Amino acid sequence: MFDRRSVLARQLTAGGRDGLDARRALTFSAPRGWSLAQLAIFSGHEAAVAAALRPVLGAEPLPTMTATVAHADRARIYRIAADAWWIVTPEPTLVSTLARSVPGTSGTVTDLSHSRVRIAVEGPAARAMLARGICVDLHPLAFAVGQFAQTGLHHTAVLLERSAEARYELYLQRTFAVSIWEWLIDAALPFGYEIVVEPTSPREPSLSAPRTHGAGGV
Repeated sequence: MFDRRSVLARQLTAGGRDGLDARRALTFSAPRGWSLAQLAIFSGHEAAVAAALRPVLGAEPLPTMTATVAHADRARIYRIAADAWWIVTPEPTLVSTLARSVPGTSGTVTDLSHSRVRIAVEGPAARAMLARGICVDLHPLAFAVGQFAQTGLHHTAVLLERSAEARYELYLQRTFAVSIWEWLIDAALPFGYEIVVEPTSPREPSLSAPRTHGAGGV
């Protein structure tokens, strides 16, 4: 299988920059080696789809909460609407398996892997930097590790997840990835930043529980 080329390939080689205090308090990366499926369930068919997906994803795979990431055996699951879920997995064949498992009379599975970009921001200044452009209360008591929000940044819709104590991940449309990246870099200038190019198959956060390590490298 061909590895898809990141739309941020050039930006990822630009290098970092010191902040006002000559330090680099942020790390940027664009995680690779993941796939994204959107599951939509027709009204009244929730039980049938959950039963069909249980052998694929694990017990009770579909979360009812719209703000907390659920962790199945092979994926992380986000309820993005009353009848829709995002399923993020490091297994490239899982999306097609999901599509075969959901009956066409009960719902649909759409592969969004090539239409979205994932940007990770990590470091002790991550919350302060993101707060300059995101209208979500990012205080740890309001936005805990393992929570996500659908919001906007630089006039663009994004899904923001707090995946570790000082790490946030943004999912956004590929079309707007470069402009969002440029906004993030501009906002990071006072804090200083490094840019890390992750390998094709990065170490994913645990699929059984959210990561909780402190600030540091990606």
